[in-house]
Order: sequence, then structure tokens, then C-alpha cells
Amino acid sequence: MDDKTFRQIWKKLMESDKITIIPHLNPDGDALGSGLGLYWTLKKLGKKVKIYNKTTPLPYYLDFLPGFDQITNQYPKDTQVVVSVDCGDFDRLGIEERPPFLINIDHHYTNPNFGDLNLVDRGGPATAYVVYQLLKRNRAELTPEGATGLYTGILTDTGNFQYETVTGDLFRAVADLVDAGANPGWIGQMLYQRDRLSRLRLLAKILDNIRLLLNGKVAFSFATQKMFRETGATKEDTETISSQLRNIGPVEIGLFLREEEDGSVKVSLRSKEKVDVGKISVKLGGGGHARAAGATLPNTSIEEALKIILPLIEKELKATGVLEESTKENSPKKEIESPHLQQITKPEPPDISEKKEESPLSVTSSPNSPTIEKV
Repeated sequence: MDDKTFRQIWKKLMESDKITIIPHLNPDGDALGSGLGLYWTLKKLGKKVKIYNKTTPLPYYLDFLPGFDQITNQYPKDTQVVVSVDCGDFDRLGIEERPPFLINIDHHYTNPNFGDLNLVDRGGPATAYVVYQLLKRNRAELTPEGATGLYTGILTDTGNFQYETVTGDLFRAVADLVDAGANPGWIGQMLYQRDRLSRLRLLAKILDNIRLLLNGKVAFSFATQKMFRETGATKEDTETISSQLRNIGPVEIGLFLREEEDGSVKVSLRSKEKVDVGKISVKLGGGGHARAAGATLPNTSIEEALKIILPLIEKELKATGVLEESTKENSPKKEIESPHLQQITKPEPPDISEKKEESPLSVTSSPNSPTIEKV
């Protein structure tokens, strides 16, 4: 990213009056955070700016972001300039026609530069960091509201500052955002200390279905529409599941599959250190980053999706030497090539209200447990 592009984009924004910011469909913290971060600065400069997203409902866990209630699902037809934030390709904007002028701000390395002006930090930590640089290089004022959004975007897309994309420059930017009004303690509480009981009930089912695959280097689980109905949870409640699967000690890849209402399966991949899951995701028609990626497989089942994905994962594990390493270590984990349907859809446990009260120290096993090794 050169200074010329930063100046060109800012010049276009300053020349325009009606501006629409669009985070990607099914937005996450970086998408909404970067969009709102830019929104508040442009609004303070007197621009007629709107932030649009077709997704309904928007993720509840981000409703604390200043300006969340200003996001509209009605696309403004009279917009002069559209600013795409955190969209890996044009289709993720959720609009049918190309706008009069399109600015593309992103950090996905698969981004094809679909804008009239493109500011893409390929493989960078977060789109929120790109927006921060755009504002700072053009000496635009950071507002407390905008700083809150940008901090949230950086925090969430770096896995709470865990990924290798985190640098000293990034921390200096974060310090600047805190000085501008972002409150780390409050943001952390809003993001991570507002769990809903329905999410925890769904999480219990998901964690109970964890399987170790490919010599224990892949942790897999899933969520079906039946599980959502039984718990009252929503798809947003599964945002961190693949990361939790990856966090298991010997695991390199966390794989989570979510059955969608339209018959498709949402694929979520996270890796720890060696495997670039973005490569796997691209082969599935998706995109993302080296450590976090995803895709959607239409008209399929969880069982069929798993059969498609596992060979791709196995290939990358072997290419990076992860499977060979596990073989040398004589890992006791049982390798499972293609789980059968009955292994995935294990019987639901009985309602807890029907069980006799047991000591919290007692451990029991179900006679109906499948033979697959569980975590």
C-alpha cells in the first residue's frame, strides 16, 4: 500500500457528499468495526454517510458498537461512492449492481482488487488497521466512537492479539486508539462477558460431539438445524467454535461445520501454526486468511461436506509435514478417514431433568456412545 493510494481514496471521499459504507455479508467484528470506524470520521466531517448491510439480523454480540443502530438494510440508490470494507470479493457486498464509484478496503490476500480504487493490505492483521492508517495518513481526527469500532476490529481479527500478524506497529496503533477513546476493559466485557444461556446450551452439544481426525491433528464438530431449534441459539452463537476446536493441545486445525436453513453447509477453519487454511478454503469456493478461513458448500449435508473437506485438509497436513510428525511421535490418536453417518449423528442425551442427581465428581459413560475416540 503506497501513499498515493491513501491520498487518492481520501481525495475521492472529500469530493463526494453521499457515501455508503458496506461491510461484508454476515459481518464480524472487523467488518462492522472498520465500517463504523470510518463512518464516524466522515460523519464528523459533514458527509452524508450511511452504513449498509443486507444481513438480518445483525450479530447481537456487536450491538454495543457506537452506530450499530444506524446500520440499514435498505441500500441507498442515490449514493455517489460505495466504500467496501473487509469484503474479499464483490459478491460479499450484497448489492446487485455496481455503484458509480467503488472503493475497496480490505486485508484478504485473495482479494481480486474489484474496486475503482483498491487499498488492500494482503495478509495484514485487520481491515480496521487499514482504515486506521487511511485516517492517520490523511490527518483525519479519530473520534471515541470510531476508535471503539477500530479497536474491536483489530482485537477480534487478530484472535485477541494471538496471530503472527501482530507487530509493534499494530500495538502502537492500538495505543493510539485507546488514547482516542477506545476502552479496552469495556470492549472486552461487551465481547466476552455477555453470554446467552441459549448459546451455552448449544455449545454443550457441539463440544459433546468433538471428534479427533487425521491422527489427532484435526478437531471436528458440527451444529445442525435441529440443535439450533432445541437450544434457541442462533448462527452467530457459533462464531468462536472453530477457534475453540483448534485450541486443543495436539490439534493443528479446528474444523466446524454448520448446517444452514437453505440446505447449505457453512465451513469454518482455524489453524494453529503451520497449515494455511486459506488455501483449503479457496479450493472450496471460499476465502480468508492463513489462520482463519471459511466457505459455504451449497446443497449438501454435513456428512457429504466432511468427505469433501477431509482430503483437502489431509493434503495440506502432509505438505507441511504435520502428519509425518505425528506419525514419528507415535500418536495414540485414532485416524478416521471418512466418519459414517451414524457416527456423526450420535443419539441425543436424555433431558437432564430425567436424570438422578449425581455427585459432581462422578463420571459416567453412555452405553450408546459411538466407537470414535472423543476428547
